[in-house]
Amino acid sequence: MLLKILRYCRGYVGFTVSGKYPERFLNITARKNIRLWDVQRKDDGFTACMYRSDYRRIRPYARGAGVRLRVGIKRGLPTVIGRYRGRVGLVIGACAFILAVFVMSLFIWSIDITGLDTVSRTRMLDDLRDHGLYIGAFKPAIDSGQVAREIMLEQKEIGWMAVNITGSYASVEIKEEAPAPEVEDISTPCNIKAKSDGQILRIEAMEGETKITEGSGVIKGQLIVSGVRTGEQGASRLVHAQARVYALTKREASFSVPAVSKSLVPNGETAVRKSLLLFGLRIPYRFGAVHSPYSVTSQVVRSPSPLGITLPVGVVNETVSALEYNECELDNNSAQELLTREAQLYEAFSLSDCTVEDREYTLDISDNVYTLHVTYTCVEDIAYQDPIGTDENTDLTPRIVPTEGDE
Repeated sequence: MLLKILRYCRGYVGFTVSGKYPERFLNITARKNIRLWDVQRKDDGFTACMYRSDYRRIRPYARGAGVRLRVGIKRGLPTVIGRYRGRVGLVIGACAFILAVFVMSLFIWSIDITGLDTVSRTRMLDDLRDHGLYIGAFKPAIDSGQVAREIMLEQKEIGWMAVNITGSYASVEIKEEAPAPEVEDISTPCNIKAKSDGQILRIEAMEGETKITEGSGVIKGQLIVSGVRTGEQGASRLVHAQARVYALTKREASFSVPAVSKSLVPNGETAVRKSLLLFGLRIPYRFGAVHSPYSVTSQVVRSPSPLGITLPVGVVNETVSALEYNECELDNNSAQELLTREAQLYEAFSLSDCTVEDREYTLDISDNVYTLHVTYTCVEDIAYQDPIGTDENTDLTPRIVPTEGDE
């Protein structure tokens, strides 16, 4: 393969040798160190190949040997160059193309980010841009190590980060910081109290003395498990009380909506816009507009990603949907349905630490406003730790008062 490439770069010719004594020609080429290959015997001679430069100087030796030479084929890079020697524009275009490729290789045209979980991709791209790494950035001016260090110092959510630049492609690898586990303080004396009113269903006390029996009612702030323990000898000591107290509680919430409201809704009119994405530059080639002052736009970017590397070219499709104000008047059923959905969202996010046993809904209307009152019956852990203050943190060891008979 290497020999074929060398022959193509130097250029070679295939020719025919004919005459009475073709063997003399072979002897002469051997003495002059002229290389021949692909030699094949013919009726009155033979065919062979040799380099273009050797063929120019072999003609006098051919006349001395009494043979005639006839060129059959010409191959190689010099032949191709000679064929297009008169086309100056082609040469200039090739040089311009090579120069453009060299200049473009000095810029970043593709950025891929991996390892994101809680940090948004948009935020990370903005931070990279603030530190000089973005599509179209001048590559020699980018210190990838410095970019990674500065972003890790600014964003506490990132535990490790690496920026690797290969050609015009930048790969950003991220490992987010694992949250530090909460270390429970088990040395500070404390009591267990109720954080809300309720009826005790079950008490799971790990440390401390239980002061309330199961089935009893408690109010907010009432002592349930004491952090003062009394031993068999009557001596008392302070401990860090720990317990889970499950109780039946009531929670109330209200949700309101106007009886007559205006909202922006799609009116069915849409328009499509398309742009060509070329190395960070957007070139629109299809325009569309809607006849409404209010609209919403959705965007889809399609870029080729060979071998997992996103190229800096693609097509951006934008769909514009027109909006208009729509006046809606609610009745009892529609208001009930709308407010019940809000109540379900409230339950999913605000009561996620509880088990909801029952719900009571009450709908009323006042001043053209519907209000849904919801009472939740929940089972939850109402225990919270209340540190024992300095006025209680005293020596609780019983003192023995000596009598008159003691010395």
